[in-house]
Amino acid sequence: MAERLPVSELLAISEEHVASQLRQTPDVINTDGPIDATDLFIDAPKWLKYEQVSCVFADLAGSTSLRSGRWEASTASIYDSAIKPAVRILSDFGAEFIDVQGDAAFGLFTGKYSQKRAICAGITIKTFGELVLMPALTEKWPTNTPDTGFKVGCAISDLLAKKIGISRTDHHAPVWAGRAVNYAAKCSQQATAHQMIVTKPVANTIRRNEYLWYSCACGDVSTTLWSDQHVEKVSGKDSEGLILKSSWCTNCGDAYCEAICSGSWRRPDLDSKRNQLTLGAYQQVIKHRESNARQIRHGISG
Repeated sequence: MAERLPVSELLAISEEHVASQLRQTPDVINTDGPIDATDLFIDAPKWLKYEQVSCVFADLAGSTSLRSGRWEASTASIYDSAIKPAVRILSDFGAEFIDVQGDAAFGLFTGKYSQKRAICAGITIKTFGELVLMPALTEKWPTNTPDTGFKVGCAISDLLAKKIGISRTDHHAPVWAGRAVNYAAKCSQQATAHQMIVTKPVANTIRRNEYLWYSCACGDVSTTLWSDQHVEKVSGKDSEGLILKSSWCTNCGDAYCEAICSGSWRRPDLDSKRNQLTLGAYQQVIKHRESNARQIRHGISG
């Protein structure tokens, strides 16, 4: 262990660092390439700016209770069983940066169809927790099954990035300044196991995609899968999000996921439903026009 400096000297060094940082304005360098953590500056006052980064934050529900009444080795196996597949899923969907924070993992996505890939990664992680992880835990501990699963959040924003810490040591890490990571984490905190919550910008993408918005063709009638959800501790219109409680269909999941990630949004099996919606909207317009005409005839147009 290295010799420790006196507290007064540590505070003096810290004070000098604060003063030097506040005297200068950091450079913000725009970049349109993929995220590469090796590109991030550490000592220089320079931040890289990435536009419209999608973040998926997956948190293991009830992790503090997993240790109750179990051997340490069993608890460790649950963590490894859950977190490693979540990281693999983020990677397979093209996350360019992935970080593990205890019982949670998050991934950052940029590039073509990045928001759609992020959404699909989040749905896949929650599906894994519900349809794979929980059945395995139930089989392992049938009388005292751990109550867990993944709580998933997704958000999007511009991000500034820089490494902060002590250079030429292991004591530094990338820092991501911006709403995406923060809001995605808040979404996951508000969710419960097997739920996914997204902020409004992500919700807008979901509403415009028929593969995401409606249930699959396995049922008699396709219904909306997502519900309105106010996201707490998220400011402005970003808080007008959505929540998903269902998982990928075992029959249609592969095909729907591939369609979404390749940029498709229009489902051929919904042509009749789309025509009905269009007719309904047209009828509403006609009704509104007739109402206005009656008001004008009666001199009450205002």
